[in-house]
Amino acid sequence: MTNACCSGIRSIHHGRPVMFPRRRKFQTQFFRSFSTAAAPLLSAGVSIFHHRSPVVHACITQSDAPQRSDEWFALRKDKLTTSTFSTALGMWKGKRRYELWHEKVFTSDVRSAEDGKNSAMQWGVLNEATAIERYKSITCRDVSSLGFAMHAEQKFDWIGASPDGLLGCSPGGGILEVKCPYNKGKPELGKPWSTMPFYYMPQVQGQMEIMDRDWADLYCWTPKGSTIFRVNRDREYWLMIHEMLHEFWWENVIPARNALLKGQEKEANMYEPASTHKQTGMEEKKMDVFKSEGSSWADVWDPEPLPNEQQGKTDSGKDKSLKKKLSFQWVKKLVKKSDKNSKE
Repeated sequence: MTNACCSGIRSIHHGRPVMFPRRRKFQTQFFRSFSTAAAPLLSAGVSIFHHRSPVVHACITQSDAPQRSDEWFALRKDKLTTSTFSTALGMWKGKRRYELWHEKVFTSDVRSAEDGKNSAMQWGVLNEATAIERYKSITCRDVSSLGFAMHAEQKFDWIGASPDGLLGCSPGGGILEVKCPYNKGKPELGKPWSTMPFYYMPQVQGQMEIMDRDWADLYCWTPKGSTIFRVNRDREYWLMIHEMLHEFWWENVIPARNALLKGQEKEANMYEPASTHKQTGMEEKKMDVFKSEGSSWADVWDPEPLPNEQQGKTDSGKDKSLKKKLSFQWVKKLVKKSDKNSKE
C-alpha cells in the first residue's frame, strides 16, 4: 500500500477536448447515447476548474489490490465505503441499514457476504468492463483503474472508495462511476435512466471528496443504450451527509464492535441503528434542488433513436440526418464556449 498523489496516475490525452462552461454549484449535465451503430457518433471531453477542498487533503492512501481480490475485500471490511453511503444514511426502505450495520459488526468473511448478494450486483460485475469500453468509445477518454482509496488524514481513515475509473489527472481530472441497471430481473429489456437516481449522489460526492476531484461522470449502461450524468462537487452537501455517516460509524458500528470483542453480544445489539436517519429527509430535499438545476441535452445527444421511436415516420433517414446535423452544430458551439472560457 502506498501514499500517492494524483501525479502518479497515468493519463493519455485524447483529441479535440471540449470544455463545458462554468455553471452553478451542485448541478448535473446529462448526455444520452442511444445507438444502434457500433462506432461512436460524438466525442467529447470535459475540463472543469479545480478548487482545493477545505474538508480533505489532496493526497490519498492508495492500494494496488485489484478490485474484488482478497486484499481488496479485507481493506473494505474496516471501512465505510462510498457504495454503502446511501444505505448508511437510511435512504432505502426496509432493513438495509440494519443489514449493513450487522455486516460491519458481526460478519467476518466480507467476501462471502458480498458475493452472496443479489443478482443485480452480479449483473453489474459481469458488464462493468463492457460498459467502460463503451464509455471510452463515446467520450474518447482514457480510463485509469484504481483498486481502493482511503484518505491519508487519520480523522478520515474510516471511509474508503473504489471508483470504477479515474479520468485524467488532478487538477482538472474526474471520476467514472458505472451503473448497469438490473431492471427488476429483466436487464436485457432495460433502458438507460433519463434522470440520475438520488440515492447515487452520496456515493459520487463521497468519491470526489476522498479523491479530491471536482467532477464525476455517472455512466448508466444498458444493452439498449446508455446515459452520462456529469456531477459537480458540492462541499455543503458533503458536510451534511458526512455528519450523518460519522454518526452511523462511530455511534453504531464501532461501539458494537468493541462490545463484541469483549464477548458482550447482548450489549452489542443495543447499538443497532434505526431504519433511517432523522436528517435523511434533508438530504432528499437537497436532491430536489439538484434536479431543478440540472440540464438535459437528450434531444441533441440522441442521433440514433431506438427502432420503436422510428415507427410511424415516413422519412426516417431524413430525420436521422437532421439529428446528426443538430448534434454537430451543438458540439461546435461548446467548443467555441470552451475556448472563450479558457481565455478568461
